[in-house]
Amino acid sequence: MKQTHEQKLHMLPSTYYVWCGGSCDYGHDERYSGGAYIMQKDGEVIEQYVITDNHTTEFRMILSVMIHAMEVIPESSDIVFLTNVSYIQQNFDKEPTPKSANADLINRCIALKAKHLSASVKLVPFHKYPPLPQTHAMAHEAMKGEKMRLQ
Repeated sequence: MKQTHEQKLHMLPSTYYVWCGGSCDYGHDERYSGGAYIMQKDGEVIEQYVITDNHTTEFRMILSVMIHAMEVIPESSDIVFLTNVSYIQQNFDKEPTPKSANADLINRCIALKAKHLSASVKLVPFHKYPPLPQTHAMAHEAMKGEKMRLQ
């Protein structure tokens, strides 16, 4: 019998779980970037979303997909964002300073979070939960497509 190393995450009923990932081509001046999420509720995938941009970072792309998720999820919901990016956990709902990067997106996250019962970020190991590498792959493919489109 084949064993799997996939871990199961204890998911609470009626909570939205949003797996967030990103990709960025730091090696080129255009810095193509992508972000993606896979949204689950009650153990089922209910939505997938991908965004791309250039001259930006994967952090901005991940914050952007989080904003989109909080906009489409019904108000007064419980949301858990799952990512392996500690920057997101440390910054998505912390009041930015004048020197903060991504202050515009962080402020939008703070405003949207207030419309929900809860919104939190949980750090999870990248390779232990298949949806996380899937979001990275989705973002990477979209980023490559954007790069091809603009060349």
